Amino acid sequence: MTKSKLSTKQMLKLLLLVQEHDSQLLELEMRKDFFPGLLVKLKTQIENVKSEYAEKRERFVEVKKEIQQLEIDVDKHKDGLEKSHEKLRKVSTNKEYDAVQSEIITHNEMIAEIEDNLLTLMDEADKLEKDVSGLKKTSAQIKVENSKRIEEMTKSAGEIDSIIEKIYMERNKIADRISKRMVRRYEQIREGRQGVAIVGIVDRACGGCMQALPPQKIQDIRAGQLVVCENCGRVLVDLEELNRMSIEDS
Repeated sequence: MTKSKLSTKQMLKLLLLVQEHDSQLLELEMRKDFFPGLLVKLKTQIENVKSEYAEKRERFVEVKKEIQQLEIDVDKHKDGLEKSHEKLRKVSTNKEYDAVQSEIITHNEMIAEIEDNLLTLMDEADKLEKDVSGLKKTSAQIKVENSKRIEEMTKSAGEIDSIIEKIYMERNKIADRISKRMVRRYEQIREGRQGVAIVGIVDRACGGCMQALPPQKIQDIRAGQLVVCENCGRVLVDLEELNRMSIEDS
């Protein structure tokens, strides 16, 4: 069937099909545009958890070394304290006694300070050990889950390209049967109306902006004439009638 044999109603039917294809294409393009950002997010999540695990593990190793050093230091001061007490038993002058007492005080103060630091570091080590263990499991889990999603999304992106190409070809095949003038008008309206150029009658009003329609307009629409809403500029059709008819209907 050539373009010249199609009535306005039949071309509106085809134009409605074009709009359905355009809506599918728009949705697919939006999904496709969403993929890159999500892929970055999934990869970043893997790297962030991995980095946090590495940082906590490194700090845990450092704390363990600090604890070992402090334990050596406290043992030295305890040895020094024991030797000072032995010296105290052997002093013969007040001056020697005062000097040894000063050593004992210093050792006790250092032991107390080191033991306080040890308690703080041991608490930190306990917490870090739990964090490291948890993050190790979390990192492995997120890597497996996100890697799987990344693989699926990469595959889906390729499939979407194929689907878009197929729908676009079908869309153009239908559009080729409609007058170029009507297609241009449809595309102009669609561009300015968020992708919706053709709407049906809803409760005797425009389905796009809900502007009430005069009875004569509704009759013209049902008669298959090209009618545009005076308020929003969309093409008005009788959706029930168009859905019932075939392109072969006159």
